[in-house]
Amino acid sequence: MNRLVYEVSRWTGYLALKALFGTRFQNVERVPRRGPVLLVSNHASFLDPLVVGVALPRVCRFVAREDLQRFSLGGVWMRLVGTRFVDRGAPSARALQAVLDLLAEGELVVVFPEGTRTRTGAIGPFKRGILLLVKKSGATVVPAGIRGTFDILPPGRHFPRLLRRCSVTYGVPMQAEEVLSD
Repeated sequence: MNRLVYEVSRWTGYLALKALFGTRFQNVERVPRRGPVLLVSNHASFLDPLVVGVALPRVCRFVAREDLQRFSLGGVWMRLVGTRFVDRGAPSARALQAVLDLLAEGELVVVFPEGTRTRTGAIGPFKRGILLLVKKSGATVVPAGIRGTFDILPPGRHFPRLLRRCSVTYGVPMQAEEVLSD
């Protein structure tokens, strides 16, 4: 990971989201500044990783599908900001291990438990691996809810719609035991 590229991207992204979409970041202070954190968010748009990560005072790590590396400039940028890539066709154990490795290093890892972007704007069913990640990692879990990105840049659209609003709200952190007891 190139920390300079990460920070320039974070601040540029933050300013662009504020200027173009009036993006609101609510309860950022709830996200722990240290230690392994699994930030669990809904996923409606390619904007979601940017929206969920730019306002946080620590590095966010992502695991993305391997074919996203094919976009020459985008793939290079994703590698520079520390994205780990996994083969979607390979056993899901590799994806789970990639997240567990990052959490073992004390990182904050953003996961989209639906596994892919929604096609309708509604939250889809969660993949089974999310609870396994919580159980094996013991990481603090922070839920996050993103609103408005589906309207701005839904799947299949190449350019964002302007004059739309979006927001992200960070929930109350939970210890792994709390999540698993429900």
